[in-house]
Amino acid sequence: MGHTAALCVIISGVLAGALVLTRLAGRLRVPDILWFMLLGLALGPFGLNLVSGESLMGQDHVLLLGAVFLVLYEAGVGTRLALLKKHALAVGLLVTVGLLLTTGMLAASAHFLLGYTLPQGLLLGAILSTTDPASILPILRRLSLPPRVVETLVAESAIGDVTGSLLALFLLSWVSAPSLGGVLDMGGTFLVSIVGAIAGGLALGRLFALLTRHPKWGVFRRSVPVFLVAVLLGGFGLSLLFHLQTLLLGYLLGVAAGQSGREDSELSLASALAPGTSKVRMGDFEMMNDLLVYLATFFIFLVMGTLIPHSGGGFALTGTILFLGSLILIVRPAVVFSLVPLDRISRFSPQEMGFMATVRETGIMAGALLGLVHGELPASASTVVFSVVVGTIAVGALIAAPAARMLGLEVDPPAPQSLSSR
Repeated sequence: MGHTAALCVIISGVLAGALVLTRLAGRLRVPDILWFMLLGLALGPFGLNLVSGESLMGQDHVLLLGAVFLVLYEAGVGTRLALLKKHALAVGLLVTVGLLLTTGMLAASAHFLLGYTLPQGLLLGAILSTTDPASILPILRRLSLPPRVVETLVAESAIGDVTGSLLALFLLSWVSAPSLGGVLDMGGTFLVSIVGAIAGGLALGRLFALLTRHPKWGVFRRSVPVFLVAVLLGGFGLSLLFHLQTLLLGYLLGVAAGQSGREDSELSLASALAPGTSKVRMGDFEMMNDLLVYLATFFIFLVMGTLIPHSGGGFALTGTILFLGSLILIVRPAVVFSLVPLDRISRFSPQEMGFMATVRETGIMAGALLGLVHGELPASASTVVFSVVVGTIAVGALIAAPAARMLGLEVDPPAPQSLSSR
C-alpha cells in the first residue's frame, strides 16, 4: 500500500512539474520538449538515478510504442487530405524519395564523422530523417508566409513521421536478419503487416466517426472521450496481437477519425497559423486528443532524456557538430532542390524552396524511435540525436524569420479590425 501511495505522489509531482516546464517554455520561447529531455536527464542514470529508460519503456518497449502510437494518431487527425491534393507530388517526393536520400546521406556522414558502421549509420539516418510538426508549427505561426509553403511543410512533417518510422523499423528488422533468405522472409512479413495496418486503421477510424457523429448511428455522441480511449486501446492491442505495423495503424486511424465532422475542414491551414493567432480547438474529441498527445510527448522525451549519456560513451563533440552541420547545410538543401522542382503543377519558386530547405526541425519521432532501436546503436547515439533535436529547433527558430524576409516571402498579414467595426 505504501509503495503504491508513494508511486502516485511521484507521478503527480512529475506531471505537475511537466506543466510548470511547459509554462516556463512558453515564457522563454523555448520548446517544452527540450525541458522534458533535461528532466529525464536529471532523473535518469546519469543524474539522480531515480529512473531508467528501460524501466520506463516497459517490457518489449510497449509503453514507449504506445506513446508513439498516440503521437502518430494525432498527426493523422491533423492531416487534411483536401490540402494535400494541392501539393501531393511535392509532399509525396519529400516523404519517400527525400526520406531515402536523407537516410543515405546521413548514414555516410555518420560513418565518416562518427565512425558508425553502415547498419548503424542507416538506423541513425532513418531516425533523424523524420521531421516534427510539433516543433515547426510554433515557428510558422510567427511568420506571414505563402499558404502553400506552410501547407507543404506541415504535411511533410506529419506524413514524414509515418514513413520515417516504417523505414527505421524495417531497418531494425534487417539488422536482425541480415542474410538474403532472412531479408526476403522479413520483407514479405513486413508487407503483410503494412496491408493489415492500413485496413485496420481505416476501419477503426471510420467506426469511431460513424458511432460518434452520424445522425442516426452516432450512439456514442455523448461519450466521445471514453469511446475514443476504447478505440485507441483496441487498435493498439490488435496491432500487437496480429503483428501489424502499429504506428501506421495509429496514423491511419487518426486520418479516418479526423476527416469527417470537423467544422474547420474547409479552413486554410495557413490562415489558422497566421501570426498573432492561436489554434482554437473545441469539443470533447479535440480536448481528449490534446490531453493524450501532451502526455505521450512528455513521456517520449522524458525517456529520451534518461538515455542521454554523460560525456563518456564515445561522444565526439567535433564530429557531432559537423554531423549536424551536414544535415542543415548539405542534406536538407540537396533533398529540397533536387525533388521539389519535379512538381510541375505547384511550381515552387527558388525563394520558396530556399525557405523550405532552411526550416527542418527534428523532434518527437526521433526521440521515440531512438528509444525503440537504441540497443542496436552505440551509446553516443542518444547524445547525437539530442544534439540534432536541439540544434535543428534552435537554428529554425533563429533564422526562419530573417530567411523569410531575405527571400521576400513574407506577405502582409490582414489588418486587425477595430472594436468599432466589429
